[in-house]
Amino acid sequence: MQILNLIPNVLSKAIPIIFSFAGLGLLITVHEFGHFFFCKVFGVNTPTFSIGFGPEIFRRKIGQTDFRLAIIPFGGYVEIAGMAEVGQGEQEHANDTGDNSFANKWYWQKFFILVGGILFNLLFAYTIFCGMFLIGSSSKDKGIKVANIVKDSAAAKYGLKEEDKILGINDLKLDFENEETLLDQRQNLLSEIRLNPNKEVTLFVKRANEDLALKIVLASKPDDDGKEFGILGAYFDAPMPRLPFFKAIKTGIEYTNQLIVGLILGIKKLISSRSLEGTMGPVMILSQGAAVAKSGILAFLIFLAMLSISLAVMNILPIGALDGGQLLFVTIEAIIRRKIPETIKLVINLASWILIVSLAVYLSFKELRVLFGKNIESLFGKILGLFK
Repeated sequence: MQILNLIPNVLSKAIPIIFSFAGLGLLITVHEFGHFFFCKVFGVNTPTFSIGFGPEIFRRKIGQTDFRLAIIPFGGYVEIAGMAEVGQGEQEHANDTGDNSFANKWYWQKFFILVGGILFNLLFAYTIFCGMFLIGSSSKDKGIKVANIVKDSAAAKYGLKEEDKILGINDLKLDFENEETLLDQRQNLLSEIRLNPNKEVTLFVKRANEDLALKIVLASKPDDDGKEFGILGAYFDAPMPRLPFFKAIKTGIEYTNQLIVGLILGIKKLISSRSLEGTMGPVMILSQGAAVAKSGILAFLIFLAMLSISLAVMNILPIGALDGGQLLFVTIEAIIRRKIPETIKLVINLASWILIVSLAVYLSFKELRVLFGKNIESLFGKILGLFK
């Protein structure tokens, strides 16, 4: 009986993790299908379409393509005839030069094949956000709420609580009756906070059935230009408004564009600062996905859409093992009108893969230490001991 009583508890923890794995696998499938789609459009042979790595759990040949599904959804590939690339299957057709090969296609066709995954990841995000604004959220509470409080922040110090409903700040009053302006009002709230670094603001909130006026002295942080901006240390959540069709499409596109630009600027800052602060590895992605999955399908889809944008933007970077690196090779070859020696491309691709895998391992170890403390070091020690 005790074992039976444990089953609901185990399932409650396992299901969000399963959703997280499935969501990551979905994004990789979307990405690889983008390459596959343009290969078929331009008549390029695709011997293998694989999602995940490790032991195979499914394999079926349809037409000329061998479709495979492996147990660990942290990668995938479409093997493209006439294109040699590390980790892309058995590479039996890598040197093909016939009509159905990548090597025999025009540059603009190669361009779309290589960026197909990026385009489909972005299309996925645009579709999700446009759809979100079409259907809206199911929440009956129209207010902007505090979703999370940062430890030791101004919000925590001056008594702001999670689930507090924000009524206004200083002279800015929020109107919850007009659902179409909720996101704009949330942005106005954030702007008012940013404009008051190291200053006292009055935050009007509703807690349970009580209206409160909290006097909060904001913290500050310099932006890229060295100018200080205000920080409260709280994350706000606003229901997704339900908009008319054309406005929903327009708003969804604009919202997705903002996220894309924000991510590009974030990567630019990471590169300029030579820091990995704020970068998520595989462990944290799965952990965040599982946590968000508990909040419902809407929150999980939004998380996947944002992750899909991240996957798209990261893949455009000119790194050998990524789509951007392969596009760089093809572009250089189109300009100089001759092939780059395969040895040079192989060395660059291998070095890139080693860099990416090493970064993933480093971030995973770092994130496991955060999640499990120093005990993770003794665990790794025991595992390594098994191989001595």
